[in-house]
Amino acid sequence: MPRARRPRHRPPDHLPRSLAVGGEPRSSYEIGNIVYWSPGPDIAAFYDHDGQSIPDPGIIVLGEIDSGADAFKKYDGTVDVTIEAVD
Repeated sequence: MPRARRPRHRPPDHLPRSLAVGGEPRSSYEIGNIVYWSPGPDIAAFYDHDGQSIPDPGIIVLGEIDSGADAFKKYDGTVDVTIEAVD
């Protein structure tokens, strides 16, 4: 998923279709959250806080990066990321 260098709460990549997900929508995030934003439909990985809240309808947390999310800060453009499930 390419990560655009925009405000750190903006979803970086459009999905080809919406996901069927459950979970409680949230208006805030933690560094390392991997989230789904349905209006896009987009997926994002948060690597920093910018102090802003997420607009309606909120985000659904799909997973998290346990460590190293701040490594994204060193990129000025986009970077391709592969997300894999871990058992």
